[in-house]
Amino acid sequence: MSNKHVEPEDEGRIEPDESLDPKIAHHSTYIDETKTILSNYAECESYEELERQVVEGNILNKNTDEYRAHILREITRRHIPEKREYMETPLMQVVTADVRSDVVDWCLYYEFAQDPFIHLVTADFLYPEFERGTLAVQAVDIVEFIESIQENHADLRERSESTINEAASKYLTSLRNFGLLEGTQRKEFAVTYIPNETIAYVVYRLFQNGANSVSEIIEHEDWTLFLMNESEVQRRIRDISPQYVTYEKRGSTERLVRKHGSMEDLIDAF
Repeated sequence: MSNKHVEPEDEGRIEPDESLDPKIAHHSTYIDETKTILSNYAECESYEELERQVVEGNILNKNTDEYRAHILREITRRHIPEKREYMETPLMQVVTADVRSDVVDWCLYYEFAQDPFIHLVTADFLYPEFERGTLAVQAVDIVEFIESIQENHADLRERSESTINEAASKYLTSLRNFGLLEGTQRKEFAVTYIPNETIAYVVYRLFQNGANSVSEIIEHEDWTLFLMNESEVQRRIRDISPQYVTYEKRGSTERLVRKHGSMEDLIDAF
């Protein structure tokens, strides 16, 4: 395994494209494919070799070269920050570590949901609906939300009605595939439990990406991706203390300190 990692000084390399282009309209979640590709990439440490394994070696077991390349391009966009030089991301470390599958899946969901379109719809529509007590959502609800903000975003204004409809449907299917929703036409909010390891992963990622205080961690919008409010976040951070962090609250004073010096050390502790 390479000793080159994406740590705080490299964080600019892994910032997602801020485009709100709903790319999910043309793709799936590719959960198993992502695990396979990232595991093989971590082993070979060469994008050229990875491409050969995917397209020629058919490690994804897909029917055509074109479809294999299509999947590789999308997973690369989501999760591989640099093709010219191998860089091991925190997600690669989780995928290749000896950890439970639910930990891997929820960490993968967190990184998947960093896509600006997925993040926006989840944080600004789905989470408020959940907090409001809504029991289920449909694609038409997502479409109505997108239409309500379309004029504010050129990437959305330029998309056809059919693309918006497809994006809404694929969005809901994606969150069902990851376990946040359940059902067919009407997607109900699933009862979920995010593993402690994933909570720790997110806390460390937030620190890594610039959060500097306890309040910035607890109040961060990324927790809404798991449909968690601030009190729930605070409770779950207590759950991972003192194993992964040191968290103390005395009156109005809070203290949150990482127990491990890097993402790699944290993941090794899983």
